[in-house]
Amino acid sequence: MFEPITNRLRRWHLRNITRRKLSLLDDRLLTDIGTRRSGINDFISAQPEEGC
Repeated sequence: MFEPITNRLRRWHLRNITRRKLSLLDDRLLTDIGTRRSGINDFISAQPEEGC
């Protein structure tokens, strides 16, 4: 019954962790992985969700 809710909450939490970690990188490293500081949210939403 609560499994879909917990899965959505887990994915939301992982996206927030990823967003925080990416925001700590400098611009050169962000460019190396194919994004810019202003595009972090788009970059995260374009990634496939694994493990959920």
